Amino acid sequence: MHSTAKLPGSDRFAPCYARLRAFIARRVRSRHDAEDLTHETYARALAWEERAALTHPERALFRIARNLLIDRSRREKSRPVLEPFADESRAAVETLCPACHAEARDRLGVVQVAIRALPKRCREIFILNRFGGLSYSEIAARLDLSRSTVEKHMIRALATCKRALQETEGK
Repeated sequence: MHSTAKLPGSDRFAPCYARLRAFIARRVRSRHDAEDLTHETYARALAWEERAALTHPERALFRIARNLLIDRSRREKSRPVLEPFADESRAAVETLCPACHAEARDRLGVVQVAIRALPKRCREIFILNRFGGLSYSEIAARLDLSRSTVEKHMIRALATCKRALQETEGK
């Protein structure tokens, strides 16, 4: 007869698993992130359980999960976010002649309208890549998509922007 090894304290935490995972899933963007954070929560709770008996295991699980979510949020906020226009680009635009500046502003407006018209998922992927600085692989992992799907959305977004600019130049 084959026996399965159990982690100490795991029986005390098991009844909370589904609620805890749902709690975390509502606060993160991907199913994989929710699973990872749920497992990290359990690992930390079990480590605590080994050191000292937890009188309220469910309360401890949710406290640990909340702290992990806060830490994750802080890490994400501390990541450098690429602005749509870097300082160098602003300086270049400011030195343009007034007519060139107006033309650039008009072209930007056309691209912004084209981006807003994209389907939600396509727009989200485009923004994460072009303004968030995320690679296709990072976007795929974050949104729980294949890299190929991300590539297809980017091709569509770029083609839409290019077409919009060509249409305005043809007028």
